Amino acid sequence: MYREDFFNEEYNKQVNGTTLIVSKNKNSKKMVEKKYVNGLVIKEKTFDNGGTQLKASIATKDFIEQLKQEDDNGWVNIVISKRKMPSEKGVTHYAYIDPWKPTPKTNQKAKAVTADDDMPF
Repeated sequence: MYREDFFNEEYNKQVNGTTLIVSKNKNSKKMVEKKYVNGLVIKEKTFDNGGTQLKASIATKDFIEQLKQEDDNGWVNIVISKRKMPSEKGVTHYAYIDPWKPTPKTNQKAKAVTADDDMPF
């Protein structure tokens, strides 16, 4: 099997960004949609000495297109998680767009103390 055929087969087996799975975000206690990253296949290799290595294969067109869609001020945060069981082809991890967004900070300027203010002491 050619490398491209293998990659396409693995990619088609993985859940891609068009499929949304609803999961609980532990910080917000709200249901959020999980957007899986398109064009990314991740495999973990374990060596005899106990070391591990993650190998990522990226379909650049799909990956870059999704990054552009998800862009937030020049950044996209993704979460890489380990699968419970590796796939038949050895895929051990999956990635999804991090749904967490920081809450906007309010501009509460500290009130300046002037000589005219009544001081309790």
